[in-house]
Amino acid sequence: MDDSNPLLLSIDKLIRLSRLKEIEFIMTSDQAVRLREIKAALERLSAGQYLLGTGPSTAGIVPLDSHEVVLGRPPTVLEHPSESAADYWATDTLYFVPREVSRAHAKVVAKATEHSVEHRVIDLNSTCGTFVNDGQVEPDTPGVLLVHGDIISLGASRTSTYVYYRVAPVAAGTRETPRSASKRRVSVKV
Repeated sequence: MDDSNPLLLSIDKLIRLSRLKEIEFIMTSDQAVRLREIKAALERLSAGQYLLGTGPSTAGIVPLDSHEVVLGRPPTVLEHPSESAADYWATDTLYFVPREVSRAHAKVVAKATEHSVEHRVIDLNSTCGTFVNDGQVEPDTPGVLLVHGDIISLGASRTSTYVYYRVAPVAAGTRETPRSASKRRVSVKV
């Protein structure tokens, strides 16, 4: 197949148009509606820590309920199968080859403290780096301690991103029901 193959041209066009349609949908929808949808989803979360996937290849909510969560991507057809798999995949293979996300890119590790749990993001010697806010996480270090609202990027372009999000436990002596859970106040630092 060469660059003028009609099927290749069609695939390229479909990839570009689908991304444009996604952006068009976001840009033409009402911001107040979008914010209500985000708030409604966040209010349903139980107490704990999460990664909120905000990029096109990371969309979704990742609960941080195990000691370690590995972020990466599946192997492409041009690569050998991986011996270990990531716990959560970012599918940043826009044109069937990876852009920035390594197969085992970064991990988020939990450590119990006296009053809570803290999380650190550790770069796993990724090709394009891991970033917290605008600072690069150096490989082969203990990583970066995460704080509510931190932005984690797999690669420098900020395309494959997560927001570190904490939901505080309900105050002692109160009993939360589904109705009161929907009224809980939640804020996100952006």
